[in-house]
Amino acid sequence: MFFSIAFIAMNVNVLGQQIQDGGFDNCWELKDPKNGKPKFWDFKKSYFFISLNATLYTLSPEMGNAPLIAFKDSSDVYDGKYALKLVSNTMQTPFAAPKDIVFLPGAMGNINIDVLSVKCDLGTAFKFRPDTIKGYFKYVPVKGDSASVEIQLQKADKKTILGHGKAVIKGTYTEWTPFSVPVVYTSNATPDEIAIIFSASAAYDFTNIDSLFNCKGQIGSALYLDEVKLTYAAGNGIEELFDPAVKLSIYPNPATEKLNLQIAKQTNGTVVIYDYLTRKMGEYSINGSQIDIDIHNFASGSYLINVIENNRVVSSGRFLKE
Repeated sequence: MFFSIAFIAMNVNVLGQQIQDGGFDNCWELKDPKNGKPKFWDFKKSYFFISLNATLYTLSPEMGNAPLIAFKDSSDVYDGKYALKLVSNTMQTPFAAPKDIVFLPGAMGNINIDVLSVKCDLGTAFKFRPDTIKGYFKYVPVKGDSASVEIQLQKADKKTILGHGKAVIKGTYTEWTPFSVPVVYTSNATPDEIAIIFSASAAYDFTNIDSLFNCKGQIGSALYLDEVKLTYAAGNGIEELFDPAVKLSIYPNPATEKLNLQIAKQTNGTVVIYDYLTRKMGEYSINGSQIDIDIHNFASGSYLINVIENNRVVSSGRFLKE
């Protein structure tokens, strides 16, 4: 899935830590792979994210021949000087017998790969509980490929998952489009680490080197990103109440077919569900304290619920659709 990197200083507001330079304007440095390949632009060593370039493009020839898959893009940005462009491709490697050509998703995040030690790890130090990861994207898939945004909050044992959110992006987006992926928490504990991944091909598994070399997707699928940030309160006219007077229970969570919502008072109003793009996925009338909602046609990912009565959000919650 993800891999560990050293903790770096980040801007802190009254709610929690933020990603420094989520607009990708000042995070670059020119690097020399020293393996016969040309110099290339990649993230600074101290940056919050790292790309697959950092390890794979710099491999010695006998270890493999990987292309660049993360690029500093100045030709098409949402704001500022640069955006990030991720492009899926293939590489030659001696580690994937009997085939020596393997697929590489155009990916970046809290990713660190130690090929020599055949080691992968997950997470960078982080002590806050963001509600959502937001930003802007464009996506140009090849042959029906899908992109993804994933965030995970966890304890240092890397096994205790406190919160998770994932969105799969399907279809072509040639204009800059906002995304918003909520984090669904299953514990009130404080995390030790955060892990985030963006990938131009969604069928990835970065659990270890072997699974990395079994990722699937299409060569040339391109995901553009800009102005990525963590938020600690819902925006875009959607409300999330941290301590609502009216409690909302959601089960099962995660869900596959149906949701049951239990509201802690008789309510005459509406239930509205939003997806990771803050699009309204459904609006349902409620007159009572419980409602069943059919979600079998929803795409896998994270969703936010608002319960509205008398034109006011009285309760809110999150759920995962598997």
